[in-house]
Amino acid sequence: MNLIFRVDDRLIHGQVTAGWVRPLGIERIILANDEVSNDEWEKEIYKLSVPPEVEVEILSIADAASFIKSNCAKKKTMILTNSIKDMLRIMNYGLKIDKINIGGLHFQEGKKSYATYIFLSDEDIEYAKQLINAGVLIEGREIPGSPSININSLLKNS
Repeated sequence: MNLIFRVDDRLIHGQVTAGWVRPLGIERIILANDEVSNDEWEKEIYKLSVPPEVEVEILSIADAASFIKSNCAKKKTMILTNSIKDMLRIMNYGLKIDKINIGGLHFQEGKKSYATYIFLSDEDIEYAKQLINAGVLIEGREIPGSPSININSLLKNS
């Protein structure tokens, strides 16, 4: 499978479409989020922010995991969640994830800074450690050409 797993609290936005989709030739985006998948207005807004040649699926976490297992063999696909917890939930449905990109988890009270665009709560760190213990590499990277931050190494002593 040709999959890119990305955590970004803004989900689909300009950086995703201009910085990732076009340069990497992504053919499909799967936005995996329980709340958005049940909101027709929000789904339409997200779909309108993607070039028309890119397929967009907006699904619950469970439906996204099922869809990925059965429909992603041939198309270059980006799977987007807005939290590390939801990425862990996708993996717990039996998906093999080798690497996750954190593209933006922004400042909120009580979160610790790991980069200018990555702020993690204690809960985020616990979910990340579960992914790391399962063999997943977690990297921070705003766009494909920007430097990578090895989150696994940063969390080793947390």
